[in-house]
Amino acid sequence: MKRLVISLCALAAAAGACAQSTLPPKVVPADKLAGYWQMDASSVQADAPNYGKNIQQPGCATVSFVVEKDGSTSTIKVQKVAPEGDLGKIAASAASHLRFEPTVSNSGRDRVFSWLIFPFNLPADAATRTAVMQRCAVDTLDWKDH
Repeated sequence: MKRLVISLCALAAAAGACAQSTLPPKVVPADKLAGYWQMDASSVQADAPNYGKNIQQPGCATVSFVVEKDGSTSTIKVQKVAPEGDLGKIAASAASHLRFEPTVSNSGRDRVFSWLIFPFNLPADAATRTAVMQRCAVDTLDWKDH
């Protein structure tokens, strides 16, 4: 009887863990992401082609993703690209390589859905840089936008 109770408890715990992992992630705006997860700077890398449409132009790409419990990213989607071209593919590649560590306030390693703007070839002039980045600004995204 004890063995059956222990088995049932283990099964119930496993079912609860499975149910938790299928819950949608918490939506966290880009400017609040650092409150949940800190990006590992050494993980910032991308597969970039030698040539492609507008990859030498100043531009940006907004990419949404989920930070998983292990700090990896999944469900990567390019939301905006300016100028139109292949910068989105490079930004998606960068997002797929990102790794995060949970903050103290995220000790439960909550999965979050967020987004970042990846800049490319930005000019030296601050006003022009801001204008380029504004073209990829996203006020808010929802989990349904993934």
